[in-house]
Amino acid sequence: MSLITAGLLLVFAAAPCYAALSGLTIIPTADVLPPGHVCVDYLVYSPSPLGSGVQAAYLNTQCGIGNRAEVGIDFDFSEDPATGAILNGKVVLRPMDTGLGLAAGVANAGENLRPISYVVATKPWSDRFRLHLGAQRTPDEDNQGFLAADYAVTERIWIYGEYLSGEENASAVTLYYQLTEEWGISLAVQRPHDDESENSIVLDIGCVRPPFE
Repeated sequence: MSLITAGLLLVFAAAPCYAALSGLTIIPTADVLPPGHVCVDYLVYSPSPLGSGVQAAYLNTQCGIGNRAEVGIDFDFSEDPATGAILNGKVVLRPMDTGLGLAAGVANAGENLRPISYVVATKPWSDRFRLHLGAQRTPDEDNQGFLAADYAVTERIWIYGEYLSGEENASAVTLYYQLTEEWGISLAVQRPHDDESENSIVLDIGCVRPPFE
């Protein structure tokens, strides 16, 4: 699952952007892009250490629809991809400015894929620190829960940690840097829960553009 990093979003909604749905590195959050804003980012999974090759690569696109929704199409440029285009969408059930954001959505929808439906709550505890809690469902699999936190170290630097339950899933720690008002980059270490699987390095660079005037 790819995501728009909470860093780029925080620039426009006071936090990052990860097309394929707004969120952190491996989980969604209750964030959505502002109306008419478009996010494009390129995401690469590599074996650890960095530079050991490419496991998967995605070009992600996302667009904010009104104040409470976003939709996106992602393109899998990995070798022998299961499908060409991957669809996603998210609807805000309770806006973040109420003190507790709630959202629901669908990701990973496409030919030869199993769509993932999810619900997520995001709680800002301060101007810098937020918690995220949610659950997701994939057909023919047990329901999975997730927990995460993001923290703004400075106006340009964020760190976040994430946990997604399930033997086939992983945990991740990410460092995000806001390059400019529109561009951001993140580097994450993703550790699978399966002891026989190796860690992955996730590199993501993206851009959020406001509506053209």
